[in-house]
Amino acid sequence: MTNLEMLRESRKWSRKRLAEILGNDMTVRKLYSYEREGVSPDMNTLILLADTFGVSVDFLLGRSFQDSAIPCQRSRGFDASRFGERVRQFREAHGVSRKFVAQEAGISTAYLTAVESGIRVPKLLTAVKILNALGASSDFALMDNLDAAVPQKANLLQSKIAALPPEKQRFILNLLESMIEAIQE
Repeated sequence: MTNLEMLRESRKWSRKRLAEILGNDMTVRKLYSYEREGVSPDMNTLILLADTFGVSVDFLLGRSFQDSAIPCQRSRGFDASRFGERVRQFREAHGVSRKFVAQEAGISTAYLTAVESGIRVPKLLTAVKILNALGASSDFALMDNLDAAVPQKANLLQSKIAALPPEKQRFILNLLESMIEAIQE
């Protein structure tokens, strides 16, 4: 499956990283055997790989060509990777497992990992299910993309600054002040 290696490398992932994303019983050795030794994975693994990369099973097997084998992570004005990052931050901060969120949202753990990594962009209904499973606000998840969420992001940054030691707080505040002054000139 030479297309698997191409897809993995296009994301700048090591085999170890892909094995972590796929979870289950995936190992670096198995991925190597799929990429270099001509070993074919079982159907469930093929489907998982296809879903992870947003391609067809036929494309993975080299039986078809796709105009866009590497899905776009960002659309105009929307940074999808930030959505996934915020989902991950919220989940980790609240001690919620990926498995729990995936089960509650009716998606696979591998798909949730791909969303959190910015690889996949969920459809609106799936995004709502993920946020509901987390008990997270859409303002939090979309704060990097919505002008109306700027106060939410400012509050988050304020909380992060407050958690720093005093000398680092002063450093950050001085840096922000300098940046603000430079923008106003």
